[in-house]
Amino acid sequence: MQVNTFFSTVCITLFLLLPAGDSLAESIRVAIADNQRSVTLGSPAGLRITGASGSGSGRSVVYRATDVGKTPVRVSSSGAYINVDGKAYRGAIEIRKKSNGRLLVINDLDLEAYLLGVVAAEIPSDWEMETLKAQAVASRTYALYQKQNAGRRPYHILATVDSQMYLGRRGERKRATEAVEETQGLVITYRDKVIPAFYHASCGGHTENALELWGIDEPFLKGVDCDCQNISKYGIWEKRFTTAGVIRALRREGFRLADIGSVEMGDLTPAGRVKNVIFRHSGRATSVPSETIRAALGYSNIPSIFFEPELMDQEVVFSGRGLGHGIGLCQWGAKEMARNGADYKAILSHYYPGTAVVRRQGL
Repeated sequence: MQVNTFFSTVCITLFLLLPAGDSLAESIRVAIADNQRSVTLGSPAGLRITGASGSGSGRSVVYRATDVGKTPVRVSSSGAYINVDGKAYRGAIEIRKKSNGRLLVINDLDLEAYLLGVVAAEIPSDWEMETLKAQAVASRTYALYQKQNAGRRPYHILATVDSQMYLGRRGERKRATEAVEETQGLVITYRDKVIPAFYHASCGGHTENALELWGIDEPFLKGVDCDCQNISKYGIWEKRFTTAGVIRALRREGFRLADIGSVEMGDLTPAGRVKNVIFRHSGRATSVPSETIRAALGYSNIPSIFFEPELMDQEVVFSGRGLGHGIGLCQWGAKEMARNGADYKAILSHYYPGTAVVRRQGL
């Protein structure tokens, strides 16, 4: 077992160092920058460019919107990485000119190499190895699902929290890399199909049914009990806002409140999350979706919709727990399961009921 693991790790590591296009592995296209006026690329090993020429030398080149036409520019290197505006990425870089005249930058690379820049960007690399492995499999599955459902988009996935965080080489950490390598090719499936493996930081004690928040009715995205509250630093929180600040924020979202006389919870999900908040003002009542409130006041300011709103003097107070949408894998809950001896397959089985972890060829 030890010998096989050693040789497997060596082979995978060598494989991940290959530039994109030099292997037959699954690739993924990641949008790493959008609406750029210019992009600077560089590599100590030199650049190979297909398409329009920018200004610069063989090791560094600057592309402005005027340099790129209808045909995308593709840049690769014989080295292990390419710098994009000072940030290093494996694989190749593609630059496309958008209809608004700005530039879209896409990182095209092997899926396994992509995951090296994802796992430690999503959870701390010093967490339990089984938690890191669970994250690696969930992130691989999520990325592959996004690729399969990308349609006509020129990219498969974003590099931000709107999809999953991807930092390129600067996000790579040794233990996270080990987790990716030791789970290479493993994905989560339901009835032989890759699932949308949603995940979040901390559910507050119970994950949510995707049907309640997003209208997705799948048996593997139902709410389950979770022990994240035992250890999560997002266990309990309180956020305060002036009534004037809330009125201004909601006005930007199209809700016009002259004042706030009271604040009440509206409908609740089965897990206890608030679907909407009712603001009473000037003899009227306005119902505002909780996710709209998060968007208006800032997602970092309102960590989740697992809260209770209250009007106190001239402040609206949100007392809550958890961080994120609450659907699928709870990262802090996965950490607690690993602390109690669960392996990554048991963790994934708990948060995605009825699924299987299988190895996909070509990954």
